[in-house]
Amino acid sequence: MNLGRTVFKYETTGPQITINPNWLIGFIEAEGTFGIKTGSSLYFQVAQKFTSQDSLNAIITFLIGLSNLEIPKDSRILPLNVTSSTNIRTNVVSIVVSNTDALYYYILPWLDSSKFFSRKYVDFKLWRLALLLKINGYYYLTVGKNLFLDISDVLNKRYSTSNNSVDIDKAIENIYDRFENITKLEPVFNVKLFIPHVDNALKFRIANKSDKPRIVYIYTKEGGLIEGSPFASFSLAHKALGLKSSSNTCNRYMDTNRLYKSKFIFSSKPIDSTSRD
Repeated sequence: MNLGRTVFKYETTGPQITINPNWLIGFIEAEGTFGIKTGSSLYFQVAQKFTSQDSLNAIITFLIGLSNLEIPKDSRILPLNVTSSTNIRTNVVSIVVSNTDALYYYILPWLDSSKFFSRKYVDFKLWRLALLLKINGYYYLTVGKNLFLDISDVLNKRYSTSNNSVDIDKAIENIYDRFENITKLEPVFNVKLFIPHVDNALKFRIANKSDKPRIVYIYTKEGGLIEGSPFASFSLAHKALGLKSSSNTCNRYMDTNRLYKSKFIFSSKPIDSTSRD
């Protein structure tokens, strides 16, 4: 959703401020976000009141100036792009980088070489694991997608006062253990080939596309099928839930045994109560 927001790109010629990288890390620890949107899209964001325009322009200039000498000149990896949006109600400007390649090839090396001093470092480490799952293609395996979604859940819950910190710590420890096991597998994508992530993902989907119809079983958390299930396509399943036919929900939740909206489970085959427990 982007209600109440105006999206635009800043012209950043001749900024008045030169960014010190250590200062920017401190700024990120206070005003930054390492996020996962809708359970699949990673983003890096910093936000500030519109009155700090000079600082924001300088941050944008710093970010788009990040480079990676390992990227071949003939590579189709694009330069880093920054999107800015203003919340009209709060007058807060958000600076966002959301392209998977930009996050991995430009933002991550800089952050890896930086030192954090607050608990935001835990957010960064979890977000980093999710980014590595995505860029290396483990996300497109069921085991990797489940871990990715668990990381997303923890990132969203870490600052909630209703959650037990001990439970969150155990969940984080479990995430690290599972990540170590998953990365023992051969990566699905070879990042050293510097192929854009969208191309790798498209090739993977085509290579693994079945000639059989994409049957979708949608169960409630109580165990019953919803009306009309099973569905003959993802689009029909999405429409039954009031979603756009082009939604990516089935792709994200299919065969993960995870609840969507705390209500529904998606499966490519009939399941019983034993397999859901």
